Amino acid sequence: TRASPTPALLALARGQPSRTPTSTSVIAAAKRSSPLTGASASSKEIKIQPNGIQIGGWKIKTQNSTIGDEIKMEELTVLLEATANDSHDKTTNYSGTDKQCTAKRKRRLCPPEITFLDAIVSFQYRKNCTSNNNTIEENDRDVLTTEVRFTAQDALLEWAEAHMYLELEQKENVAQSPASPHDGESRGVSIIRTVDAKIWSSKRPQDNIDAITSSTLGKSEFYYDWTFSSPYAGTVHCPPINNLNSEEREDNVNNRRKWQHLEQSCIPFHLLTDTTQPILLYDDIHLYEDDLHDNGDVSLNIKIRVMPRCWYVLQRLFVRVDHVCIRCREARYFCLFEHDSVGGDGDINKDVRANTIYRDVVWRETKWEELGRLGLPMDPAAWREDGNAAGMPPLATLLTKLPAVPLPADLPRFAFVDVH
Repeated sequence: TRASPTPALLALARGQPSRTPTSTSVIAAAKRSSPLTGASASSKEIKIQPNGIQIGGWKIKTQNSTIGDEIKMEELTVLLEATANDSHDKTTNYSGTDKQCTAKRKRRLCPPEITFLDAIVSFQYRKNCTSNNNTIEENDRDVLTTEVRFTAQDALLEWAEAHMYLELEQKENVAQSPASPHDGESRGVSIIRTVDAKIWSSKRPQDNIDAITSSTLGKSEFYYDWTFSSPYAGTVHCPPINNLNSEEREDNVNNRRKWQHLEQSCIPFHLLTDTTQPILLYDDIHLYEDDLHDNGDVSLNIKIRVMPRCWYVLQRLFVRVDHVCIRCREARYFCLFEHDSVGGDGDINKDVRANTIYRDVVWRETKWEELGRLGLPMDPAAWREDGNAAGMPPLATLLTKLPAVPLPADLPRFAFVDVH
């Protein structure tokens, strides 16, 4: 009698690391402390105070976070799976206790092992907010008109949404994504194999692999982008002007259709290098990270800088799958304050309007075997975020040398949003 294949064998057959279904209790026990926050398993009572500033009508807030606890991670998993399976009822019980509901859940997902669910970077423009100070206290007279924010949940929701257009292991008929005509990819989200999986599958007849997976996998399965390569480029929210108490109807995740296309960048980078302007607020907020089960690293972080004339954000997603690929997805955001009284005339292009949010997006990526041809190091140690190999350039320098790759059709390289 043939023994049933182990979960590790099944994962290898699917081209994924041997990751078991998400167990947030395991996450809580294994990785409950982080060098970024110093959070411990007993950190439920820890209240991390936000940083912030109020300037030029903007209320700007940043806040770090401990790692999501077991309950919050389970809630996130439910929301991600509902999104990936195109569920119209986000309140449905997907906990696994309802057999009928479980049967409908065709794709299952695991969030990153280290997810800072309460971390946030928020830019809120409020009418009647005219004072400049280092507080972010609420005022009843302030009226929110536009918000741009960055959170782990928003980023992972956009990642989960892309899975609606990816094939399941059973190769069922699924819709083709209008934003990504390439087979096996949806808005930059794809399911890749580790180098060990490639070696294993090359030594096994494909018939045997198909027999293992099709005979053991049911209607629910873990087959997803385990690198968490989200196409996320920020969340924009504009409450209805005529009915501030109503909920805005967003036609896609993160309301990304609000962004309008530009032919070229409008970010005045020379202003960002002006050393005469003090930095009023700086922060580096980490949203999620994962070691990909010792197959590499992924991290998503937001760096923010506020100066007397403007604010600026750098969002970076970094993915390293050892001996497979390197990815770097960056989005830059800039906004000039309306009452810009600093600096001489003509130092900013006339096309750059005050209280308009400009965004530049660039994705860079290459296969591991192409690194040598590009003159880049092939040693994984050179591509580590926690320190480079001896004699190697900084990681930030290496990332700029990666070749740019096309963006999804619905993600313009240069775009803007007007503040109401």
